[in-house]
Amino acid sequence: MKTSCARAFAVMALMALAAPSFGQPWSGVLSPDRAKAWSLAGIPGGIPNRTTVCANVTAGTSTSNIQTAINNCPAGQVVVFGAGTFNVSGLYVNKGITLRGQGPSSTTLVLSSNNIFLGPFGTSWLGSAPSSHTVTSWTGGLQRGSTVLTVGSTSGMSAGQTVIMDELNPPWVFTAGQSGSDGSAGRGDGTGGSGEYYWFYGSTSRAAPQMTKIVSVDSATQITVRDPVLYTHTAGRSPQVFAWSPSNLQSAGVEDMTVNANKVEHAIGLMHCDYCWVKNVRVDNVGRSGVTTRYGYGMVLRDSYLSAPPAKGGPTQYGTECYMSSNVLVENNIFWNITDHVQVQNCTGNVYSYNYIHNRVADNLFPQMDTHGAHNHFHLFEGNDVDKIQLDNVWGSSSHTTEFRNRINGYGENKTNYRTAVGIMAHNRYMNVVANVAGTTGHHTHYQCDTDTYYSSDNYVFDIGFWNDCQTGTSNYDTVVKSSLVRWGNWDAATYLANGNTNGIRYCTGSGAGNPACSASETASSDPTFPGLANPGTTFPASFYLSTKPAWFGAVPWPPIGPDVSCSTNCVANAGNRANKIPARLCYESSPKDTNGNLTSYDARTCYFELPVPSGLRIVP
Repeated sequence: MKTSCARAFAVMALMALAAPSFGQPWSGVLSPDRAKAWSLAGIPGGIPNRTTVCANVTAGTSTSNIQTAINNCPAGQVVVFGAGTFNVSGLYVNKGITLRGQGPSSTTLVLSSNNIFLGPFGTSWLGSAPSSHTVTSWTGGLQRGSTVLTVGSTSGMSAGQTVIMDELNPPWVFTAGQSGSDGSAGRGDGTGGSGEYYWFYGSTSRAAPQMTKIVSVDSATQITVRDPVLYTHTAGRSPQVFAWSPSNLQSAGVEDMTVNANKVEHAIGLMHCDYCWVKNVRVDNVGRSGVTTRYGYGMVLRDSYLSAPPAKGGPTQYGTECYMSSNVLVENNIFWNITDHVQVQNCTGNVYSYNYIHNRVADNLFPQMDTHGAHNHFHLFEGNDVDKIQLDNVWGSSSHTTEFRNRINGYGENKTNYRTAVGIMAHNRYMNVVANVAGTTGHHTHYQCDTDTYYSSDNYVFDIGFWNDCQTGTSNYDTVVKSSLVRWGNWDAATYLANGNTNGIRYCTGSGAGNPACSASETASSDPTFPGLANPGTTFPASFYLSTKPAWFGAVPWPPIGPDVSCSTNCVANAGNRANKIPARLCYESSPKDTNGNLTSYDARTCYFELPVPSGLRIVP
C-alpha cells in the first residue's frame, strides 16, 4: 500500500511538471514566435502551506542555536520564529524547509553580516557552484514548441532534474553594450572564465540559454522536458543540453517576517534553488538587493514589501535581482524608494506582475523595472503600476519580451528629467508592448523619440532604439528596434492629447489606420525574422498568464488596467480613466507611513483578500 501511494505521488509530481497543452491566452494577439506559456512561471500548485513545526525559536536566541534548529529540521517542515527581534549574522538553509515568523509587524531579523541564504552549495553568492557539469549534444527536437529532445547521452540525467538548453549565439544576441561587455552571460562548458555573471563561469558565446525541468528520461538518447523550446535552434550553432550535480535545492522558503538588511549586499539569496520562495516578507534598508535569485527555476517573490532609506542608494541598489534563472514569478509586491526596483539580468521566461513601485528619490534617472546584462528573453511584465519600464543595452541585449496591461506613468515623483514611460534601447528586438496605459496627461505631449522625431526634452512616451537614451543623442541608433516592435492597443497620453482628449488608443496597421494619430504600421508584420501578426485582435484577455481573477484582488476590477477598462472609483490619476489602482497600491496607500512615505506597519495578511494563512500547525517532538 505504501509503495502504491508513493508511486501515485511520483506520477502526480511529474504530471505537474508537464507543459500545458491548451491554447494560450495571447493567441490572435501575439505571434506565437514572440511569446511563451507564462503560466509555467512560479511553483506548480502554488507555495506549499506547511503545517508541521520542527522547532520554535524565541527572540534573543543566538545565531548558532537558530542555525542548529535549521540544520536539524527535516525537509517539508517549519522552523517558527516567535515575536520579537532576532539579531543574526546570517542563516543558511540547504534543504526544503520553511522559515516562518509571526508576521512582518511581529517578527524582525536584523542582519549584522552575511545574509539569509537558501541553496545547496554554501553561502557565497558568487563562489557557490555545483561540483560537476555535464554537456551533451542536442540533435533532435530543435524546433520551437518541442518538448521531446534527442541528445547525445542521457547518462546521469533523471526526472525532476534542472537542465539548460542552449546554442551558440543567434544573430539577435549582442553581448556588448554601451558600457562594453562584462561577460555577464553564456554558460559554455563550465571550463572557462570566472566572471560573476557567467552561466556556470562559461563564455559569452552562449548567452541565450533556456532553463527547464526533465519530466522523464525516455531512453539512452531521449528526454522529455517541461518547457517547450522557445525558438527554433540551428544544428550549425552546436545546440547542447547542460546538466550539473548535485542538483539544485528544492522547495525552501521564507515567510511572514521583517528582515532588516542593514545594507548587507544581498539580504535574502535564493541560489541554485528551484521552487523556492519569499512570501509576506518586509525587507528594509536594502543594500545591493533585497531578494536575489540565481541559477534557479520557478522561484517566487510575492506579497512582500521592500524598501530603502530616504537617502539615494546609488546605481547598484535593487529590490529584487535575477541572475541566470527561469520561470521566476514576482507578483503582488510593493517596492518603495529603491534606486532600481526590479533588475533582470540574463534570465529567461520570468513573470513580473501586479507590483506597485513608488520612488521618491529626487532625480533618480534609473527605471523601476529594467532588463540588464546579456541576454534576457521571453519575459512578461503584466499589470504593474510603475514610473518606467526599460529594456537597456548597458552590457548587452534582450529580445522577445512583452509588456501587457501595465500602468506606466513616465512621471516619477521628484523627478525633473528622464520622465519617459517606455524605454527600449538599441539591440532590444522583437518586443511586444500591448494594451498598456502609458504616459501622464499634462506632461507627455509627444508619442515617441526616435531618429525621425528627436527631442531634447523628456515629454515623450516611448524612447526607442537609442544607444543610451533619446536625450544623449542619435549616434549608434538601431533602426531594427522600432521596425521589430509590436505596439498594439495601448492608450497613451500623447495620442489622447492629439485627439482632443477623447481617444488615446492606437491600433496602427498603417498611416491613419485605427487612429488619426497613426503614421505607420506598428504590428511589426514585415519583420523578416520574427514577424508580428498582420491584423492582431483588438479584444484582449484579462491576463497572459492567469486563467481567472485572483482571490487576493478582492473587489478591485479585473482586469484593472487597459484600453478596454473604464475606471470609476480608485482610479490612477492622469491616465484617461483607463487604470484602476491595483491591490498592492491600495495596500500601500491605506497603510500607516512615516513622514518620508515609508510604511511603519505592513502585513500582507491584513492588506489583501483571502491570502492563505497557515493553520493546523503541530510540533513534532
